[in-house]
Amino acid sequence: MKRAIDEDVLEWEEVVGVSSQKLLVVDDEARFRQAYQTLFEGCGFQVSTASNATEANELLVRNRFDIVLLDIKMAEVDGAVLFGIIKTFHKDVKVVVSSVYSTDEQKERIKGADAYFDKSDGNTFLLGIIASLVTKSKV
Repeated sequence: MKRAIDEDVLEWEEVVGVSSQKLLVVDDEARFRQAYQTLFEGCGFQVSTASNATEANELLVRNRFDIVLLDIKMAEVDGAVLFGIIKTFHKDVKVVVSSVYSTDEQKERIKGADAYFDKSDGNTFLLGIIASLVTKSKV
């Protein structure tokens, strides 16, 4: 069952083409990394990808990112651990938790993210979430 887009989530068309923000996709599944990279680059983002928390942390230390799309369940180091590192050392980075878990379960596992995305909701909903964060950061 598809969810209606939340009131505070903009339609992507409202901000498409205005973003030159840097986005980091952290997911241990290559198909998600590649799909999200293609999707967001097509919308004007500068996209980097990481297959695990260690690789992501190295990228975060060397580069400035505006948004991190963060998977929860990854081998070796869980997304919750990386979230803690981001919120401690990279306070200005917006974090969207992305998982096959329901958003309620995501909120229990990782408290305080800027947004939560259930991968079954599809790319249109994800673009709306990202559009909302892009707009909020410009205010």
